[in-house]
Amino acid sequence: MSETKKYSVSEYMKKDVVTISSSATLKDALKLLIKKNTNGCVVVDKNNQVVGILSSWDIIQYIVPHFETDKLVSSEADEFLIKQVKELSTHPIAKCITTKIQTVYQQTSIMEASALLSEFRIRQLPVVNTKKELIGYINRTNIKRAFGDILGIKP
Repeated sequence: MSETKKYSVSEYMKKDVVTISSSATLKDALKLLIKKNTNGCVVVDKNNQVVGILSSWDIIQYIVPHFETDKLVSSEADEFLIKQVKELSTHPIAKCITTKIQTVYQQTSIMEASALLSEFRIRQLPVVNTKKELIGYINRTNIKRAFGDILGIKP
């Protein structure tokens, strides 16, 4: 009987995580996301424990509330957007982060991580240690690499 190879998060996770403090402002977050050329970051507390995720989507939904776009003419829309962005830039990111998040441990199987990404339709999972401190993340691209490895596909 052959032994099946184990595929775990530790083999595929990234350790260079873009993080931001839970006390940061929306302007701080935008600066970070632009500088790091990313659409999201993990929000951590002073103990490096995950308290949320902030994505570009969260920011868009916070800045541009639901309204009927066909009722705004272009100049009104631009004025509204400029006003919103400037007014909300000093708000704490705690007002718009996603706090119901899934995390995994580095020993979690790729199967379990894949199932979580699929079930919750999310892009990445923070990886934490037994103290719940952030140590990395695994995303859809990392999972795709694991699938490729199973099939013997080399980059």
